[in-house]
Amino acid sequence: MKLKELFYLLGVRPGLRRHGHRIDHFELASGETIQFANWLHPAARPKSVETPQIAALRTFLKPGDTAIDIGTHIGDTTVPMALAAGPEGCVFGFEPNPFVFEVLKANADLNPGLTRIIPLPYAAGDSAGRLTFRYSDPGLCNGGELRGLSRWRHAHAFEIEVEAVHAETWLREHFPRELAKLRYIKVDSEGADPRILRSMDGILREFRPYLRCEIYRHLPQDERKQFFRFLLDRGYSIHRFISLTEYQGPRLGIEDVSRLDHYDIFAEPEGET
Repeated sequence: MKLKELFYLLGVRPGLRRHGHRIDHFELASGETIQFANWLHPAARPKSVETPQIAALRTFLKPGDTAIDIGTHIGDTTVPMALAAGPEGCVFGFEPNPFVFEVLKANADLNPGLTRIIPLPYAAGDSAGRLTFRYSDPGLCNGGELRGLSRWRHAHAFEIEVEAVHAETWLREHFPRELAKLRYIKVDSEGADPRILRSMDGILREFRPYLRCEIYRHLPQDERKQFFRFLLDRGYSIHRFISLTEYQGPRLGIEDVSRLDHYDIFAEPEGET
């Protein structure tokens, strides 16, 4: 824990602070120029949109497909997903943080004719309602629900209330046509990934999308094992996610859950090529 974080936890903290964004341009190998809104928060590293990222996604996400990005932040994974799915496809971006949602919304409005992004200002919860999200700085750069973790462990002293929806129920009600073409779900929610995917069990069983999610550093070993069993029982093979250009790394089993402290996995429905 940093000294300033200790002061924040003790109540000596500034008010919340918004940061703007800038529009950057990236040339793809196809010759297309992609616009991308980068957040100007001082702790946010600039993101880029590159051809190899899109090519890696297109090994399983095709034009016309639907994808869901939960915990999109500014949209740095959402935009490549949308470029892979094309304007005839669709990407739903769930982001309840109002500060970064502004940047996500900007990215959803850029690149007309190349992408279709539907930004949603909600958390994906166990049920509809209100959740408390906690962040490490007044600009709300890094954080999440962090359910069950001591504030002295996660050191996130800045709190906001956000609206949550049950993602599967909400999407079935509002976008059934798009959901019927679901091919991929990415989740990055600071430890809530297993809980979120369990809440979407119906669409996992029905549509069998590819999955990318995080094994959070504070997730206990028993919960990791339960999550791996959940995926294996639904006919998924689990692999180590290597990078945005290499999704399918070494295959993992339950015995591998704690070999690394913090890592991402890529789960592929068995029988897919």
